[in-house]
Parts: sequence; structure tokens; C-alpha cells
Amino acid sequence: MADEDKIDLSIFLNEYLSDAAVGFQKASDALLALEKDRGRVEKLDEVARVFHTLKSSSAMLGFDDIAGLAHCAEDILVKLKGNQISVSQGVIDILFETADTLERMVTERGEKVVSDWGARITELMEKIKTAGTAQSEAAAPVIIPAPPPIEKIETVRVHIGLLDELFNQVGELLIAKNRLDTILRGTGGKELREVLATIARTVNAIQENVTAARLVPVDEIFQKFPRMVRDLAREQRKEVDLIMEGREIELDKSVLDAISEPLMHLLRNAVGHGIESPTEREAQGKGKRGTLKLTTKRAENHILMDVEDDGRGIDLGRMRETAVMKGFIKPEEAELISDADVMKVLFSPGFSSVEYVTNLSGRGIGLNVVKIAARELGGTVDVVTQRGKGTRFSMMLPLTTAIVQTLLVEVGGHVFAIPSEIVLETMRIAASDIKEVADRRIFVRGTEVISFFLMNDILGMGGRHGKEHDVVIVHMGGKFIGLGVDGVVGQMDNIIKPFDPIAQEFKGFSGGTILGDGRVALLLDVAAMFGFETLRKERYSV
Repeated sequence: MADEDKIDLSIFLNEYLSDAAVGFQKASDALLALEKDRGRVEKLDEVARVFHTLKSSSAMLGFDDIAGLAHCAEDILVKLKGNQISVSQGVIDILFETADTLERMVTERGEKVVSDWGARITELMEKIKTAGTAQSEAAAPVIIPAPPPIEKIETVRVHIGLLDELFNQVGELLIAKNRLDTILRGTGGKELREVLATIARTVNAIQENVTAARLVPVDEIFQKFPRMVRDLAREQRKEVDLIMEGREIELDKSVLDAISEPLMHLLRNAVGHGIESPTEREAQGKGKRGTLKLTTKRAENHILMDVEDDGRGIDLGRMRETAVMKGFIKPEEAELISDADVMKVLFSPGFSSVEYVTNLSGRGIGLNVVKIAARELGGTVDVVTQRGKGTRFSMMLPLTTAIVQTLLVEVGGHVFAIPSEIVLETMRIAASDIKEVADRRIFVRGTEVISFFLMNDILGMGGRHGKEHDVVIVHMGGKFIGLGVDGVVGQMDNIIKPFDPIAQEFKGFSGGTILGDGRVALLLDVAAMFGFETLRKERYSV
């Protein structure tokens, strides 16, 4: 197995230490109960479970000395449960001694201290082998190692459901705070305003802490991919090196769970469709082994995930033919539509260029799953390809999906929210500065020519069409568009509630929130509303 395919087991160390601490306490309680009433032989099962679990987890992490002693300790428990030896004080003392020694060994591992426990382990194993005999009962007093110092517990386990509920409650608290701020705006004395400011700071602090508590390394799902890629490559008789970067970057647990399957589809797609066979690669002057790269990067309030291969790339000509044959594109449109529109077909439900169905592909659902998952999270997915060189799928995802900083704008007497992270600036321009060129409206900002869209027209609402426009300039992938609105209300952190499945069919909106005055504001999905080909001509996007 290549080094990059090896799982870094050190990420499990904290969980191992936590489980062991709980286990030792259970073993101690069980032995104390057994010592008090030796008829309670069911307590032996509790001790046995602790030793067995410790043996397995220690072996997985390569702590062979701990695993060996725990395995030996299981022997004495087997004899006790099989009535081969009786539950005597000497046997109980040996079990206590073994548990204490194992606890000290585990503690040293947590502190990254490695002592030579060889002689001590040998001595204990000898006692365990002779446990229950007259020799052991007459042996010297049991040596009890000094107990480890009592330390404060630094971590606790919390079910993700509880964190989800706490997160929702923080969001409701945020809404209530915004409502209170609206009610008291322009009224109330100095003391009341100071109290409200304190509440606002406290709510923000709680929000940040709860958000941080939900963050987990992306490696939680990445670690299962090397084996999957290996098995898929062997099935396809291909040679593939998987490189993963940014495994330590943290992401909201709910977002991470939601993208696990989409990432799996992208990796399967790369192995099945992207990377060529060794023979084909050699014929093209490439190395026999293909390279598949999974990269995670942090960008402001987003996570960028790329799945890139150095394979054959996407044959756009064949895609056009398949899209026409399967009815995704009309024959008369095939030569007229842009490559960007052809590439969109990749993500359509039911589309597949594979002529037969296998366990790997051919059902036409994989990339559609990726698109749906990204959009439901408020993210995007793009694809860039070069014939003979490879393909890169890129997902841009939010760090969290519940509480979003937004810019509130007014259009036709209604308030809408725009994610602040895509807002470059707000400005006011004269209506005379907006020109019509090639069926689109534009204006110039510095050296940039920016497309202009009047949101009153886009949303089918009445509004002001005066001599000036308030404009919100949004950016994506280095491209800009200007959104003409009736007015800019302000910025606000909002809890965004997703639509129900029926409402999700309406493109251009990705959820809603309750404002401080009790009104509902819809969150604009700018990418879906205007189409990425408008924003990024140089990339193929959906």
C-alpha cells in the first residue's frame, strides 16, 4: 500500500484515550462490586468487555504491549466464568493490579511517553497464569502502581442531535435579538440600549462557540476513500494513485455528512470514466499510473473541494451526440449551443454516456446527485476539462448552512437577503450610465464592464425606475454582475430555513428567514437565478 493510502490512525488517539478512561472506571466499579459480593459473577462480563475493547483498539493503534497484557487478562476472566478457578481475594487483587497497570500504560501513551514495561508485563502475566492456585494465594503482596493523578476531563461526548437542537435554538435566539433590536430602535434609554448590546455580544459569542463545536476534520470521511479507490481501480484493471490534501481542514458536521456521497460519486466517476487503462496511457505517452487528487482549501467563509484526474478529459463531441440521441438537446440546437450548455447536460438526471450498466456507472444518477447536494447546501459545483489532459470538478461549499450573514435589500416593497460573502460592494449609479449592448444592459466600474439586471424586472415586481439605481455588485469566480434594487436595508446575521421539497422547485431562492419586524425575507440564490454561464464564460458550470 502506498504511503498516501495509509490511514493516519493518530486521529483516533483522543477517542481511544477517552474510551479507555471510561472503560477503566467501569472495570474498577465492577471489581469493587465483585469484591463486596463475590456471588455477583455477572460483574465479570463487564470487566471482560473492557479488557476486550482495550485489546482491540490498542492493537489497531499499534500499542502491542497494551494489547498483549489485555489479552492475557482475558484468560483469567475466561477461567473465572468457566468455574475453572474461584473468585478469591487473590484473583481480584490480580485483576485490580492488571487494570491499574494498563491504565498507567494508556496514560503514558496519551502523554507520548514510552517506558519499558517489559519486566512489569512479564511479572503480571506470570501472576495471571498461576491465578487461583495455592501458589498465587501465598505469593508476596500485590504491587499496586501509584494511581495516575486525577486530571480534569477536557472533553465530553455530545450526540450530534443535541448540537443540532442547540444550533437551532441559537438561531431562534438570534431572531429574537433582531426583533428586540427593531422594536427598540430609536426608543428606550441609555441603560436599555446597553443591555441590548450586551445581549447581542452574548448571542454572537454563543453562536461562534456552537458553530465551532460542530466542526470536524474532513478526514472523517476522507479516510474511507483510499480503500474505495483501490478496489475500484482493481475492478477496472487500472493503476491509480490517490493524493489527498487539506485533510485537517474542519467543516460543519452536517455539511460533511451531506457531501460524503457526492464526493464518492466524483471519485467513482474519475476512476471509471476519467483515468485510462495502463495500456491506453502508455500509448499516449503518459505514465501507467493515473493520478487522482482530492483537495480541500479554506477560502473566507467557504470550503473549496476539488476532485481532479489526469485522464482522458471529456469528449464534448461525443457528449453532443449522446445528448441529442437521448433527447437532452434538440438536433437543430446541437451545433449552436455553447460548450457550457453541453457540459450542463452532464448533471441532468438520467444522463450517462455509458452504453451499459455496471456496478460502477451507467445509471445516470451520479453527477445529478452531486449538483443537487451542492445546491441544497447553498454551494455550487463546476467542471473544467481538457481533452487528453484531465478533468477537475470543483465544489464550493459553506462552512455552515444554518446561520448566514446577509445583505438585506428592498425590491418592490419586499425585503430579500443576499449572502454577504458574494457581495463586493453597494453603490448608486445614474440610470444614464446603464447602456444596452448586444441585448444586455451594462455599466462600467473602473476597468470592469459589468452586466446589469434590474431586480424589479427579474422578480416581476413594481418598483422605482428613477434617474438613479441602488446597485449591489456580486462576484463569483472572478466575474461580476450588478443587481439593481430599490434600496439597501442593511446587514444582518440570519438563521436560514430551507424550503420544503415542493418549494425547492422554484429556482432563484434557497431559503427564507424571519426579520426583526416579523416579516419573511427570501434568500436569493444568485447563481441559480442568473445562470453561471453569465458569470463565468471561461468555465463550464451548472
